[in-house]
Amino acid sequence: MRRVSNSTLIQEDTLVSYNSDQTVLFIKDTRLVRILLVGALLLAGFGIRLLDLTDPPLDFAATRQLHSLILSRGYYYELDIPSVQALPESQRQFGIDAAAQELLYEPTILEHLTASLYALLGKESFIIPRILISLLWVIGGIPLFLLMRRFSTTNGALFAVAFYEFLPFGVLASRSFQPDPVMVTSVLFALHFQLCWLQEHSLKNALLAGVFTGLSVILKIPAVFFAGVPFIGIVLTDGIKKALRNWQVYLMAAISLLPAIIYYKFNSVVGNYSTTLFATRFFPALFIQPKWYQSWFMMAKSVLDYIPLFLAILAFFLIKQKEIKVIFGCLWIGYLLQGFVFAYHISSHNYYQLPVIIMAAMGCGIFFAFLMEKIESFDLKFISRIFIMGVFLFGAALSILKSWTDLRSADYHYEEVYWKNLGDTIGQESSVVALTHDYGFRLEYWGGIIPKLWNTQGDFTVESLGNGQEQPFESMIEEAIAGRDYFLVTLINDFESQENLHDFLFAHYPYTQGEGYYLFDLKHPLSTK
Repeated sequence: MRRVSNSTLIQEDTLVSYNSDQTVLFIKDTRLVRILLVGALLLAGFGIRLLDLTDPPLDFAATRQLHSLILSRGYYYELDIPSVQALPESQRQFGIDAAAQELLYEPTILEHLTASLYALLGKESFIIPRILISLLWVIGGIPLFLLMRRFSTTNGALFAVAFYEFLPFGVLASRSFQPDPVMVTSVLFALHFQLCWLQEHSLKNALLAGVFTGLSVILKIPAVFFAGVPFIGIVLTDGIKKALRNWQVYLMAAISLLPAIIYYKFNSVVGNYSTTLFATRFFPALFIQPKWYQSWFMMAKSVLDYIPLFLAILAFFLIKQKEIKVIFGCLWIGYLLQGFVFAYHISSHNYYQLPVIIMAAMGCGIFFAFLMEKIESFDLKFISRIFIMGVFLFGAALSILKSWTDLRSADYHYEEVYWKNLGDTIGQESSVVALTHDYGFRLEYWGGIIPKLWNTQGDFTVESLGNGQEQPFESMIEEAIAGRDYFLVTLINDFESQENLHDFLFAHYPYTQGEGYYLFDLKHPLSTK
């Protein structure tokens, strides 16, 4: 295999035998053309993510986004700067206290960065992290292009980037204020430099591969399956004995793992890191349930649909190079390992499917490269080439239109006012237990109240999977309402399905019914006579 420099965005040839034509979309394949086309895709990808920018962050993984927003607000309020000092002291202290109560599942890199941007702009706004996360995802198209160019044609690399930037699910998910989208970008950089190191064994590539692999893992633990497993596969490609004698392997491993190990070990001892992270996600009992596999598949299908998912699998058999096949195969192995380790979330949380977009983009790119090679083998007239280019652009336009429709399909602007008014109705000084949206984060972020939570039906399911024991209702409700002023219900359907809770509250406490909620007065129980 020819060694190729990774110092530039451009390579003058590729590493597969079928790439004989030096064209991209029937245009001469030059450095300028590649830069312009990739740049256009990145700009368009970023632009589509700016649609409906001011809509509150409830369109995707609302719980996860609000968690990060609460942390960012608290870190911002801790700063001794004029914009923060101008705020009411009670508001500042509540924001700081709310952030301090949050469990930390990953290092708060993005949250601290967002707080710094708040300080720079002089105000808090959920628009800021939305733009930040979108930009970081879009940048991931660069390492994807470079990676694909090492084993496919420019056509294939370009299509992979287009797929990555315009997949409707990816557009929606990559605006979400959570570490997962940034993890995907970091994984792409890690894979690129890992392959560069395999081909060139330079210290620079070893350092960059280690840094981006380590960044991926510390951003979010599941990255170990998508950056770590391919890393192992790449290292072993040269043979175990050779790998064990290569000091650069140990350097990459140290850079990749030590920061995450140190962080999680430290926080499990002295921090507020959730020690139940895996206890609430790893459920071997699910492995023997056919319904679980069906749910997992349908979750993946909802992200990619059938054709991209099929091409993402088929691509493994189209790849001719051993090294590339190892990387691609390890990505799928990593995905399967993630599914079994995070058994509950893989079938219930769609953003755990985000890394599959990497394999799908690569698979679709490989197929498109193959298709374009066959088309270019014909002596097509100018009008035919224009038509095929039009089909490509039309497909991209349809994807953008679907993304635009998805972004505009729901309007959450009323939510901020709704939860603020609800908080004012209850009173910020009241003690509340709640069966409510997003683990109370909406009420906390906009309403200024941190409630004690009553389990949803999903929470009870997770608890039963974990320990198989269910606490008696009488003891649960007694513990929950002790010393509380109100019981708030906003998840009406969930409330009605919990008959014990439903009947108990209506039988024992007066209530106020408002738009989308019940508020039971625990301070004035009904007479039992």
